[in-house]
Formats: sequence, structure tokens, C-alpha cells
Amino acid sequence: MKKLYLDTKEKIYRATSIIFIVQLFGALGAGFFFVIQNIFQKYHLLGLTGAENEPTLWFILFWATDFFFVALAVIVAYLIAGLPAIAPSLALSVYFCHFTDASESAVNMYNCFFATPANYHKATAIGYMGYLIMAVMLALLIKLLYAGWAELKKPIGRGLDKLIARLSKKIKAIPDTVKGIDIIDGVDLIVLVLILPVASCATTFMLIKYGIELPFAHLSEALGNALSALSQSNVVLAAIVMGLMVGFDLIGPVSLSAFGVATAAYLTTGNAQLITIYSVCFISVGWTAFFGILNCKLFKKGGVTDTDDFNLATTGPINAFFENIKLTVAPSMPLAMRSPFTMIPGFMAGSALGGALTALFGIVNTAYTDGSLPKYTVGNYTYGAAEYTYAELFENGEIFMSFTLPLRSGDFLTCRLPLFFIILVSAFVGGLVIMALRQGQYKFLSKRGCYYEPKSDLVIEIREFSKKLASQIKG
Repeated sequence: MKKLYLDTKEKIYRATSIIFIVQLFGALGAGFFFVIQNIFQKYHLLGLTGAENEPTLWFILFWATDFFFVALAVIVAYLIAGLPAIAPSLALSVYFCHFTDASESAVNMYNCFFATPANYHKATAIGYMGYLIMAVMLALLIKLLYAGWAELKKPIGRGLDKLIARLSKKIKAIPDTVKGIDIIDGVDLIVLVLILPVASCATTFMLIKYGIELPFAHLSEALGNALSALSQSNVVLAAIVMGLMVGFDLIGPVSLSAFGVATAAYLTTGNAQLITIYSVCFISVGWTAFFGILNCKLFKKGGVTDTDDFNLATTGPINAFFENIKLTVAPSMPLAMRSPFTMIPGFMAGSALGGALTALFGIVNTAYTDGSLPKYTVGNYTYGAAEYTYAELFENGEIFMSFTLPLRSGDFLTCRLPLFFIILVSAFVGGLVIMALRQGQYKFLSKRGCYYEPKSDLVIEIREFSKKLASQIKG
């Protein structure tokens, strides 16, 4: 079991390193077209002559980042269990991405993947950790069933040998060369390609559907109702609860239940305090991941942090300065997949503190109500080249345009500057929690010989790979 654990851990680290490249592709590609279209006002790229097609390039490139769960599930399952895991992992990951509530047309898939105030129950219903659990569970089932079948074939073959020996005495046409193991080998195609992967897929589906999706749907509904009631009586305590919910699963049902409460308060009363708190909680996660890894390196605690850890941790804050709120937290998810019991509690601590301080100081981002934001909406053909208010963007389902980065909006002295320090302080404290937990985990696993020491640097690996390809071509 120890060997299986270490091997699985290695595969998860490997998969999350690859996912960093997937996320980076989406971030850089979409960022390029964002600058070209919204700053330089250059449209009709690559032959897209229709105005209604202008957002298409954005969406295509962002899909690499938005749907990294699909890539992660396939990569993890493949690395653990090989070729038989590809089709089942792809099928399961796509199902839970798009069809968590009802089948949607291709046009609506993008909006239905992320939460909106109108249908946030259709969001990533199993959370980003659910995809990792799903992929690992599926792959281990296939791996263990394959190993079991390989061992089971031997006694079955011996039993068939005895049966064939008895039959050959009665039926002279049966040749002496027929062996039981040969018969069993003859059904490998059916068993190894069809029966075992399909059985593993069906079992995993049932466990994820009824063990994660439905229970968390009920949990998110209950927490949303409690948070809504709490926000009426004690906004500071509500902010702490909201931070814990956001840090727990980021874009999963629990966090997006909090988002639903914040948007409902804004749309019904015009009060932007809760959505300001939510945005601080959300953004703090990206900075918490950064300080978590940075603290481990600075204080030399928490075991080994490899180069890919650092790459993932720094990508979020870099995107924050480009107002890319989605990609500010996206790299935090692969980090949490690497070490969920250390990273997620840190995210929750940082988000809860950020929310509490924002509520305690009564900070409200005035950009929600004064019409000064969102930026770059004139000329955006997503909604017919019109400039929309925040309320209208909410109603149109634009979750990531509907609350902007607090550090770049609102009054400078009463909003931007205090929130800048609140996010940094909260993220640093959350980072200390991560460091402490990683140190405890390192000691615990090291004593038992179960600590996996990562040594990955995918950038160097790709560089060496390019050199290898060049040498092969020169040949």
C-alpha cells in the first residue's frame, strides 16, 4: 500500500505540473486577444468577420483554462492506469462539467460551466477536488481490477485444464494442445477493454454522484440559506463564514452558494457590501497560495517545494495585476490538488480573515454602484457592443466580469488601498497556516516512509524536449 500511495502521489504531482502548462496556454492566449481587441480595438482576426463571432477566440482559448478539470482527470487517470483509463475518465469529466443539471446546447455550455445568479446550481457541482478524487478513484479501480484479473486468470486456466482433460476423454476431436490459459487469453479483449473499464466507470460515477455531488448540493443550499440569514444580523460573522465557504472549494457548489447570496443582496437592495466581501475572499486565495509556498521557501519549512510549486503560486498574483480575477485563483487549484490537507485550510483561513477585515472596516467598492466599471465593455460584442451596468452583467450571467479586482477599482483611499493591505495581510496569515500544516505533514509522512519529494521543473523539461526534437530532425 505504501508503494501504491507514493506512486499515486507522484502521478498527481506530474499531472498538476502538466496542468500548469494547460492553464498558462489559456491565460496567455486569451490575454493576447484581450489586449488586441479591447485596447487596440483590432477585431475580425483570423477571418472572423461577423460581429457576433468576436468573442469566439476568447472563449476557445479560455476553454483551455476553464476546462482544465477535464484535462486533469484524463491525465491523472492515464498516468495511473494507462490507456484503459482514457475513455472512462474523459466521459466522466465531461459529464460532470456540463450536464450536472440538464443537457445543454453547445452554445450554452460555456455559461453553464461557471455559476450565474440565475442558475448557479449548474456550476462545477463536485468542485475542483471532486475531479481529482474521481480520476484517482477510477484509475485505481482499473489498476486493481487489471491486476486482479491477471492473477485470477491462472486459477481459472488451471480449472479449465481439468475440464478440458475430462472432456477430451469423451470428445476425441478436442486436440491435446488446447490450454485453459489460452482460452482465457482469448477473452482479454472483452474483459480488459470493455468490461473492467466500463465497470470502473459506472462504479466511480455512482460514488461521485451520490457521495459528492448530491450531498454537496444539499450542503450548499443549507449554507446559502444560513449565510443569507446571518448577513442580516451580523455581517462580520457572515463574512467569516463566506470566507470559509469560498476557500473550501473556490468554484464549487459551496463557494458559489455564497456568491449567490452576495449577488442576490446586490440585485435586490443595491447594497454592494456582500459582493465586495466575496471578491476579497475569492482573490485572497490566489495570494494565499503564493505566500504559502513563499513562506515555506523563506523559512525552510514544510518539506520540499519544487519549481512547479513556485510557478503555480506566482502565476495567480501576476494575473491579478491584469484584472484577470479568474486566473488569479486558477493556479491555486492544482496546488491544492497536490496537498489538499495543507493548502485548503490555508485558503479558508486567508479568505475568512480577508472577509472579516473587509466587513469590520465597512469597506464597499463604490464601482459597483457608480457605473464606473466594468472596464473595456464598449465594443465588446458579447452583448451587442453595449456598455452594461454591473446589475445587467449579473443578469446576463457574467460571473467573472460582474465583480472586478478590488485593487483596481473604487475610491483609492477608502477602497483600493485598504483592500490591498487587507488581502496581503490575510494571504500572509493563510500562508503561515499552510506552512505550519505542510511542516506537520512532512514530519508525519517522513516518519512512516510515505513522504513524496517532488523534483519537477516542467519548463526545463520542455526546453530539453525541444533540443531533443531538434537533434532528431537533424538526425
